Amino acid sequence: MEQTGYFKISKYNVSDSGNRDAHNGILFFNRYKDGNNLYYTGLRVDGRAIIKKKVNGTYYTLASVPVFSGTYNRSTNPNLLPTNSWIGLRSVVTDTADGKVSIKVYADKAGNGIWQLVAEAIDDGLKYGAVIRDKAYAGIRTDFMDVSLKDYSVVEK
Repeated sequence: MEQTGYFKISKYNVSDSGNRDAHNGILFFNRYKDGNNLYYTGLRVDGRAIIKKKVNGTYYTLASVPVFSGTYNRSTNPNLLPTNSWIGLRSVVTDTADGKVSIKVYADKAGNGIWQLVAEAIDDGLKYGAVIRDKAYAGIRTDFMDVSLKDYSVVEK
């Protein structure tokens, strides 16, 4: 499955919520079975590209790579993602011939159609529970921000 979309953050909403932290961002749900079993990929407010897996309600980080520079601080610098400009996000999740799942995250940081591979992982099912192989739902999540979205698509691979 390939998901692609462009996001423009018009406002980051700082709050005292304990749920507002570095792990928030613009995220895609991939192979979403239910709220406890899925892959998710995206760009976090701490400037990192992320690939995570959630199995039976427990999150596991498969990849976390710096993409946007700066030093995240919950109070003084709570968002390293660009605001008021378009950012492209693409995730590609495919089964491999040997029973693994390949997950790749691409970013178009300037919103100009130039995509860069920013994170990738292979889930072999050995370290964090079984791979999520069956087709399922796709989706979008954003946290504590006002966001516009354009050119969103999901293509089954």
